[in-house]
Amino acid sequence: MEELPERLDRTPEIHPEIEDEWDDCSAVGLVHVDSALRITVTNSAFRELAAVGHAESIGLSFPDFFRPTPRPSLREHFDALMTGRQPGFSVPLTLVDATGRAADCRLTCVRITPAPRPGACAALATVVPDTPPGVRTVAAPVVLGEVPAQILEGVAYGLSTQQLASRLALSSHGVDYHVGAMLRKLDVPNRSALVARAYALGILVPHCWPPRVRPRHTARRPAPAGTARADPTDGPRPDRPDPARDQAG
Repeated sequence: MEELPERLDRTPEIHPEIEDEWDDCSAVGLVHVDSALRITVTNSAFRELAAVGHAESIGLSFPDFFRPTPRPSLREHFDALMTGRQPGFSVPLTLVDATGRAADCRLTCVRITPAPRPGACAALATVVPDTPPGVRTVAAPVVLGEVPAQILEGVAYGLSTQQLASRLALSSHGVDYHVGAMLRKLDVPNRSALVARAYALGILVPHCWPPRVRPRHTARRPAPAGTARADPTDGPRPDRPDPARDQAG
């Protein structure tokens, strides 16, 4: 979100003692809202997720932190909650923080006061991001060139730099260059982590041996006109690791 949600006119009640207790006990985003859906209490986990400071978060319209959804909308869920038509709700949403960064999460809310006075805490909300704090993600799908894809398959198979260089007619420095580029691209420190992250991101086909890179993650050369394009997951490729050949080499 480019701007913070608009702050409503009436100032809600503030409860610093609750905030202190929350900050000590939870890594989940916690928010109290009043009957007008204004924020009255937040913990540090929510403020970090929403990229807002403590003072500026109080009084903001809580639903405005989330992207609009098809009906029932978030405000309709809250209306049913506040009027007692439902005791709580849990929905997947996308939170957009003050810098414009979006994060998928699950919002769960329960009513805590049957008939709240104006400004009093009326509902407790928990915000759990799909990706836990500290876990890094790749913003866009990773696409590897043909040679890096072959090298990744070989690294996952356990081939050494010298074996890869021999197979691909590259120098050892050339292999190390491509490996280093992939380490930076996937933001990992070594070859073992590279393979693990490639599987985690779906770049390498799971439950497949020898390892193969998925077609959508490679920039293969176009097939000659009139030639059917082979799917690398459908059969052996001549450049895939060959146990007999590589052991002999």
